[in-house]
Amino acid sequence: MKSSVATVASTIVAGRPSSVFAHPRTTDEFVDYDALGMANLIKSGDITAREALEITIRRIEAMEPIINVINTRTYERAFDKAATIPTDTVFAGMPVLIKDMVDVGGVRRSDGSRMMLTNIPKENVKYIDGVEAAGMNIVGMTNVPEFAQLGIITNNKAFGLSRNPWDLSLSTLGSSGGSGAAVAAGIVPLAHGTDGGGSNRLPSNAQGIFGMKPSRARMLSGEAGGSHSPVKTNQSLSRTVRDSAALFVHTEDPNGPFKPIGLITGPSTRRLRIGFARTIRGGMAIEAPVSAAQENTAQLLRDLGHEVVEAEIPVFHDEFFRNYNGAFLGQFSVFNDQALAISGVEAADSGLLDPFTASLIAYGAGTPDDVAAAGLDYLATVPVAYAELFSKIDILLSPVMPFLSIKGDTITPETLVNESVLALIQHTLSFTVSANVSGHCAMSVPLNWDPESGLPIGSMFQAAAGNDGMLYELAFELEQSRPWKDKWAPYSVKYIPI
Repeated sequence: MKSSVATVASTIVAGRPSSVFAHPRTTDEFVDYDALGMANLIKSGDITAREALEITIRRIEAMEPIINVINTRTYERAFDKAATIPTDTVFAGMPVLIKDMVDVGGVRRSDGSRMMLTNIPKENVKYIDGVEAAGMNIVGMTNVPEFAQLGIITNNKAFGLSRNPWDLSLSTLGSSGGSGAAVAAGIVPLAHGTDGGGSNRLPSNAQGIFGMKPSRARMLSGEAGGSHSPVKTNQSLSRTVRDSAALFVHTEDPNGPFKPIGLITGPSTRRLRIGFARTIRGGMAIEAPVSAAQENTAQLLRDLGHEVVEAEIPVFHDEFFRNYNGAFLGQFSVFNDQALAISGVEAADSGLLDPFTASLIAYGAGTPDDVAAAGLDYLATVPVAYAELFSKIDILLSPVMPFLSIKGDTITPETLVNESVLALIQHTLSFTVSANVSGHCAMSVPLNWDPESGLPIGSMFQAAAGNDGMLYELAFELEQSRPWKDKWAPYSVKYIPI
């Protein structure tokens, strides 16, 4: 291993990669290692944390021209950190990518917006402190839709479109689309994501990896000042369950509302009562490949000895989104206020915001106060409805989204918001976003691939708030029964030399 690492290291000059395309490319012999596997190589002395970083930089420089998933490279910071990270930490210096919607001290946080290109937070949020305390080394920030608003397509005018490694014409989904694509392409085996409406589960579903949304307020705060978002939480998208579980234990809040789950290392012997929701009431019809995949997953669960029963998602699609939009669309005016403060003109005329975002602000500005209040009142009933459901079942199985894939240019930063655009976004989020309103935990698990297109199809599992450990135990069991780690996208470092 030392000799091949030396070859990689030879392309790095004074802490920066030289033109990697000026050097012969080599097959990446480390691509099949997950983060813990690479960490063990560091701990054993087979490679160093610096060499692991150099390998990752080679991957970035090889893949970025193809998939475009990284907004900010933090190579110099990472080289400085590599020399100081103790090898007795869990990840021992393994590189990680962070979604560009969270504060990392001294690193630009853009939220995918031209308005934020000079925004450099002074200090980490607590969640990032946990990531670094676990021994992970931040090597860059991943692409997102502007302020996550163009949620189903990871694209913006500041950095451009991120592409799906399974098919470059397809969306990575969002808003953790850059992180998901980086993992699917093999740049890193684990990347950070935030999930405020499906943002970790949708990209994982579309890219054949594992994505977790923890229970509300379980994790260390990802917000400046230490607060918790009412809908958003932080975790990871990863190739293996064990990487996600290992990071989870080091980033959950010991003082939060739930007893820490500790390190989950494998499946439970407990057999579960799993409710299977094939669709959502009032939503669009499920495409045949997605429907077939969920039936296949349900049968796998039965074969494993779990009880699978019929269930319904406890919200109606149209009613939910009517109230969700009423409660939240008017709140986007904060971005208009920021643009106005900087430029002296409204968002649509400032040139600081993408036309999509500006039109969304304008669309939401007309929300009457009574509609917003009624929306909030309705959303307060959603946790109650899910609590009642989870009193009857342990786990809820459903599709992650109703269709197999979305073209990357279906919606662009130039698209102006109207009823049909909102309808498409809402149908995409129809299975995921109510979990964020409820606050319970959920995950996307890559258990099926469409036999015709070869595209991955995830299955979503949800559990009552606080039952994150139950989800991890089930994820380990499913991973052992139907492994996915070695299923690689065609545009990945498995096949593209670095």
